[in-house]
Amino acid sequence: MEIWLIYAIIAIIMYGSSMVAQKASLEDLSSASMILFSLLIALPMFLVVLIALIVTGDIWTIETDHFVYGIIGATFGQIGYYTYVEAAKRGPISVVGSATASYPVMVVIVAIIFLGEVVTIAQGLGVMIVMTCIISLSYLHGRLEGKATASTGYYVICIITVFLWGFWAIFTKLALLGMTNFEFLAIYPFVVPPVTFAYYRLNRIKIRNIWPKWGRPVKIAILSSIVGNLAYFVEITAVDLGPAAIVFPLVASTPVIVVLLAFAFLKERLSKREWLLVAGFIFGIILVSTV
Repeated sequence: MEIWLIYAIIAIIMYGSSMVAQKASLEDLSSASMILFSLLIALPMFLVVLIALIVTGDIWTIETDHFVYGIIGATFGQIGYYTYVEAAKRGPISVVGSATASYPVMVVIVAIIFLGEVVTIAQGLGVMIVMTCIISLSYLHGRLEGKATASTGYYVICIITVFLWGFWAIFTKLALLGMTNFEFLAIYPFVVPPVTFAYYRLNRIKIRNIWPKWGRPVKIAILSSIVGNLAYFVEITAVDLGPAAIVFPLVASTPVIVVLLAFAFLKERLSKREWLLVAGFIFGIILVSTV
């Protein structure tokens, strides 16, 4: 098994674990509080990488065009995360989950046509099976726990999120063609604070109003943020080493892990169709593994 595939699978498991913990903490905390914890945990991690590259001098070897690609990609990704949160607030999670899981389609097309990546027939079939299963599973499972109605602009925000994450993935791969995974991660201290500040400003959110009291939900939120941000480091490593046309669809299948962990620890039930989709996902992973 190729090393990038191992990294991708590790990222899927870490993201899934983080999302289940986050789901448990959101019963007591607001999404704005979760975003704040993510910022406070992620920013120091990215700053450590940036400082290390400054000390070694590697930061000055990055070419301007790849640095710009990195800035654009990171900005698209960060904004996409916040539009995803807004979509989840406004309407059924079944739609936003299944819709946003389709963003790798953009990456696959660009990677094969413009980046010249080669995917075998078995791998291509595996990617299609994985994406079909995750989109269907996100819709079926999310329909049971999401909102029944959607507010004005909900579907537009879903579509915007798909394109934002699609462009994030494309520009991230373009950036990684000319820089290392750590050099790309060192770009985030220039992106995360201003985008987060703009999100709070547009939503008229004040930090003093969303700072929760210390307790079990806060501890779980901090743990989920640590695991989730470490998973992003692993994902970028997988993207750096492997083909974008395969890595991004695999990592986008994280909701499968969420569903399985929720079944194991949160006592959520799965229908026969959902179990069949999980089996299809595993079969797709096996096909992708034929590298």
